[in-house]
Amino acid sequence: MKNNNQEDMLEKMRGIALQNPDKIQIIETSVDSEIQIEFFETLQRVSDIEEEFNLKSLYSELVCEETAIERKQDILAMFATAGEVESFRLLEDYLKNAADDIKTWAFLACQQGRMLLESRLLEESKIYVASGLGGRGHKLRYVFAFVSLDKTYNEYQKNIIKGEIEYFSKKNEGEIEKIEFVEAYTLCTVLVPLYVNLIELIEKIVEEINQYGGFLNDKVYITNEKLVQIEDLEIIFN
Repeated sequence: MKNNNQEDMLEKMRGIALQNPDKIQIIETSVDSEIQIEFFETLQRVSDIEEEFNLKSLYSELVCEETAIERKQDILAMFATAGEVESFRLLEDYLKNAADDIKTWAFLACQQGRMLLESRLLEESKIYVASGLGGRGHKLRYVFAFVSLDKTYNEYQKNIIKGEIEYFSKKNEGEIEKIEFVEAYTLCTVLVPLYVNLIELIEKIVEEINQYGGFLNDKVYITNEKLVQIEDLEIIFN
């Protein structure tokens, strides 16, 4: 359940996306939400340090195998907040050969560095939104999991589900990437514009589908954090 602050923030972003979708930029990468939180907390911490640093000296420290992983993370965050062409180029170079234990962090730093640099060069502020499943443009990627009350689907029901999901997604400028049926579940991966009220969209889809026999559970699992495993759905719905 979201708290009031999260709901207020979502409403504000929906409003901005509706009025001016170009001001919203979804980070396309799929990165674990815990890693993202840790990265942005480090960004905040290093940005509060008011001291100049030498990029070349820090880069030498970054590529040194003996440098502790925590120190490398701090350095990458410092590069990401520098907002300079040189710092961004160094991030790009480092990402090409980054070790597995730091590669995701380096990727996030490179993304952040690019966004900050673009904002400064274009003198244009944007709102950047990150999630575990990423997205594209001003659309976030979600996975919806619908469940059959009969624990299975016949071909008629599958066609109804596909048709209604496709209709309402297109009506709301969404983009379906995948629809699959696994046991009692319908898994749909879709890109949804940030300005769309997701709960209202899902409720409408279920309502329309259930006019053809009432075979869907009215409870739907929605996530933009990670791909869904059937084992997890079994626990959630049971």
